[in-house]
Amino acid sequence: MSSFNTIWPVVSFILGATLTQLNSSLSERRQKARDREAREYEASKSLLEGKKNFEIQILSDLYNMITALNEAADKLARWHKGDEENREPDTAKELCSKLQSDHAAAWRLNELLFDADLNRFVSDAIGVELFPHGPNVIPSQHALEGYGDRVWEAHAAVAVKLKELYASE
Repeated sequence: MSSFNTIWPVVSFILGATLTQLNSSLSERRQKARDREAREYEASKSLLEGKKNFEIQILSDLYNMITALNEAADKLARWHKGDEENREPDTAKELCSKLQSDHAAAWRLNELLFDADLNRFVSDAIGVELFPHGPNVIPSQHALEGYGDRVWEAHAAVAVKLKELYASE
């Protein structure tokens, strides 16, 4: 019995120290797992926020570019409606050049959209061929008539998507 009384305090001390160490190790492991999950969550949240900001910037730029595109088409349509004597060919050529550059810029921005349905809609709307006879031939008034309406439909669709993104913040 005396050997049990001498061994028991040593065994209980070693057992207690071992259990304390095991508990500490498990607690540390759980804390590391929680920290890792928190870092992963923050990283994914940051990535999503960056993606959202990028999309908002692209949509804002596309919105402005479609506005400019429509304004150039409207000016060219008004040029067609002007008096024959007052219609300067150089003015029309400048408007055509502006229309072509705005059209190209809108295409480039549209390709960066994440929303495939919106991308297709905008592509269809601004994809009307205004210069079928070459870049130096002024489009007819007939070609410009439906173009403005389709461009404004794309403009409205981009505005709706922008509102959705801002509302989700």
